[in-house]
Parts: sequence; structure tokens; C-alpha cells
Amino acid sequence: MASGNRNFFSNFAEAAEHVVDLLSDRIKAASIMVVSSAGPVSTVIKVFNRDKIIVTEGQQISFDPAYFTNWTGSHWDVPVVIPQTSKHPLTRPQSQTRVGTEASGEYGLIGFPISYSDGQKFGGLAALGAEGAFSDADLELVTSMALFLSYIAELERKNADGAQDLHRVVEDKKGVEELAETYRGEAQAARQSTQQKADFLAFMTHEIRNSLNGSIAMSDLLATTSLSQEQQQYLDMVRSSNAFLLTLANNILDYSKLEAGKQSVDVSLFDPASTIEDVASLMAPRAIEKHVELILDVEDGLPVFVQGDVGKLRQILLNLLGNAVKFTHAGQILLSIRQSPRSMEGEIRLELVVRDTGIGITASKLDSLFQTYHQVHETGGGQNYGGTGLGLAITRNLIELMGGQISVSSEPGLGTEFFVSLPFAPYADFDLGASAPLRLDGLRVLSVDDNVSALSVLERLLSGWGVYSIGVRTTEEVLKQLKNDQFDLVLLDVHFIDLARQIAALPSAPPVALLAPLGTVPDLQNLDDVRFTVFKPLRRLQLYSALSAIK
Repeated sequence: MASGNRNFFSNFAEAAEHVVDLLSDRIKAASIMVVSSAGPVSTVIKVFNRDKIIVTEGQQISFDPAYFTNWTGSHWDVPVVIPQTSKHPLTRPQSQTRVGTEASGEYGLIGFPISYSDGQKFGGLAALGAEGAFSDADLELVTSMALFLSYIAELERKNADGAQDLHRVVEDKKGVEELAETYRGEAQAARQSTQQKADFLAFMTHEIRNSLNGSIAMSDLLATTSLSQEQQQYLDMVRSSNAFLLTLANNILDYSKLEAGKQSVDVSLFDPASTIEDVASLMAPRAIEKHVELILDVEDGLPVFVQGDVGKLRQILLNLLGNAVKFTHAGQILLSIRQSPRSMEGEIRLELVVRDTGIGITASKLDSLFQTYHQVHETGGGQNYGGTGLGLAITRNLIELMGGQISVSSEPGLGTEFFVSLPFAPYADFDLGASAPLRLDGLRVLSVDDNVSALSVLERLLSGWGVYSIGVRTTEEVLKQLKNDQFDLVLLDVHFIDLARQIAALPSAPPVALLAPLGTVPDLQNLDDVRFTVFKPLRRLQLYSALSAIK
């Protein structure tokens, strides 16, 4: 398999190498290994050693037969956590053999078994590291990758069985032509089934990675906070991402859906505005890491509830935003949602736009953008984008399955815009009545942000609530406005935090509030007059509630 374009794995060893490489970047492990087991003897298939050689490829690891049999009977289908390998009966002999060698030392071990669908044991995936080096999130990631390798092992076994069946067909053809024709048809069906399974596993690998990235990003944010309301918010996002991952894992197990070649639309009741805000918050940490601003523009007056497949909507947005973050290295990403005029009775059509200032795409490659296993961005110029070339193909299929359309426009060096139109059904089981408009009439706000798009979105949002709002982009403009006019609040982007101290020193200074990227902790030392902090991407109701307290 080509190292720069992982469209598929030709065998289990390649899949194991991919998993070991991925985990070596994700967890603080001294060694990561994939082993196959024959009773109490395990053989190392693939291994990663970080600083010193602890385990080698092809090495055989033997365990005490009596203890191994009893231990695996109760541990084979659960995660393995051994805090100190030198003190655990299963790993103590191996620790003793390393004494006096380069690999000597105390280690902790986490792992999970690899098995076939009928319960037969194949081997395991394990990581060695310093005592206490591994977190619960690391164990969950190792467990997920071990389950993935179980699927690969099962697929490889079925491929081998299919090859044997085909060989028998060829041999029988010499004597019994009619029987050979029957076998030939079965072999064709087996090849088609194998291809479907390979495509499905590639699909799931891509989507599981998206969800894992979201879960990892939120976990990183959670680790930097104290036990507070903010921390609980991040924890809720992690749970949301894990729930999405669980849904995908359940789809892997649903062989009947795979063999039928069908996906269904699961209709449920959901709030489109909150869904968009949740996904934007989930992707914000990845954008922040690249110093790219993610701006959310939600049109006022969207339906409170619609009926449709919220899971697929989330998946579509995660793919498009993930793609935008991947290929944007400076500037911004704008996610907007609005309602278009109804094209038919009883339908609500939402229009989603994802616009970035990334590297862009040449016109000659736009037609192939949605092809399976096709990458329009080549590795080069110091950038290695990787990927399977499946994300946009999957996105288009999901959109068409939901009855929608997707289009794209792009210019190299200036960015890319994806436009998505999706139909949903109104919620008409009972009349919710006209919702009271959000109003903050009489409130006077001076908004400060050096990003033109972010400031424009904020100004439009405030104006829709009846706020007397003026938006400025420089310190000089702020001081000029405060000299000539009266305001109830100055809403500052966190980049202008030093300006907050200047404002506090003014006579009759208005209070100040901050707009900060999600996950940041502004330095509020000597800033007692800061009333509140609202995090970007902006959630409308959070900002409205904070401003209501000022009014």
C-alpha cells in the first residue's frame, strides 16, 4: 500500500502498522505493540519503540501456561490495565528478563484483545509507558483501535476463505461444468461482498477519526480547566462526540445494512440552531490551535424545531468544517445558516455555507472533488495533508440521501466555499405559538473586533435585538466613540484586553465585557470592571442572557 495515500489496507500487517503509527502520535507510550497469540505464547507483529528498544518485531513473549489460561478466561473481552509490570503475575517474568538491559525499568501497561467475530482469539494491542503515564482517554483510544484491528482480522480471514472457495471452483470446473458455473457465481458474490466490506471499513475509519479528533480536542480542553461550569460545558461536548462515535460503531456491527447496500434517514425532532452551535464549538479547538478564527453566523428567526436526521447533519458539518480547518492556515472560517423560501408546501429548507480563507482549489480539480479515494490537494510545500479522499464523497452521499444538494466554488490562494441546501419537515404535532422575539431595546453597546467578518456578524445580531450598537476595529476609534457618546457596555475582543485597562481609567467609564476564543482563560488581573466573558464561536442565547443582565 502506498504510504502517502492510504485508500485501503492490503493485509492485517499494514493495518497494524497504521494503528501503531497513529497511537505513537496520540499517547505518551515508550512502546506500542500488536501481537498474535498461540496459547500462552505471543508473537510481536508490529512494534513502536520511542527512546529505547523494549520489544522487537518477531519477538516471542511467553507466559506461564497455567496462570495465562486462568487469567485470559476472565480478561479476554475487557480492557487490560497493569500499573506495574514488575509486580503483576502475568508480566513479572518479562520484567525480570529485562533487568540489566537497555529496556530495564518499571512500566505501566494498557491493552485490549483482538479477536474474531466468533470469539476466537487472535492477539492483542498493548502500550507500555511510565507509571501513571496513561489516561482513561488513552485506554479508550487503544480499545477503539483494537476493535478496528479485530474487524481487519475478520475481513482478512474471510478473504482467505473466499480465495480457497474460488480455487475449489476452478478445480471442479474440469469435471463438472454445471457445478463450476454455480461456484463461479458464488465467487463473484463473495468478491462483491468483500469489496463492500472494504469500502465500509474505509468509510468508518474516516468517520471514527473525525469523532476521535473531536473527543481528543475536548479532552485536552477539559484537562486545562478546574472543576467549574466551564469544565462541565467541555465535558458535555466530549459526551456528545462519544455518542456520535458509538452510533458509528453500531453501524459497523449492522451487517444486514451493509449487505443490502442501504442507509436510512432517521427522523427525529431537533433544534437546528443549537445543533449548528454545538458542532461549531466541537471544531473550534482545532481551529484555535492553527490560529484560525471560526465565526458562526446563525440567522435570526430560524424554526425552533424541525424534523430530520440530526446525526447525518452533524456528520456533514463535521466533515465540511474538518476539511476547512485542515486546509486553512491563516485567516478565518465562516459557518452560516439561514432559511430559504419554501420550495414546496410542508417543507423547511435550510442553507448552510462553509467559507474559508484556505489554500483553495484549482478549477480543473473541482469536478473530481467529490470522487471516492481522490485527493485534490497533493503533498508538497512542507505540507502533508494525508487522509483517505473519502470525506467529501461521503458528505455528498449523505446530502443526496437526505434530498439536498451541495455545490462548491474556490480560487487558489483565496479559499473555498461549500454551499449546502437541505430539506426538513416542520414540527406540527402541536402549535408552539409564535415565539417571543429576543429584544434588548434601549441598550447601547460599543463592539470592538479587528476581524471584519466577526464584527459584521456581531453587529447584525445586536441590531436584530434592538440594541443601539456601533462597531469599531481600532483603539483610536474606541476612545473617540467613548469621548463623543454614552454606552452601557463595551464589548471587547480579547485581543484588545489592554484597551480594557485604558477604558477603566476614563471618567464615567462604561463596564467592559470580553469575547474570547473557546477554551482560553483571559488574564483579568487589575480588571475588576469586566462584567462577563462570552466565548467564540458565539452562542446567541449565551450572549443574549449576559446582555440582559446588563440591561
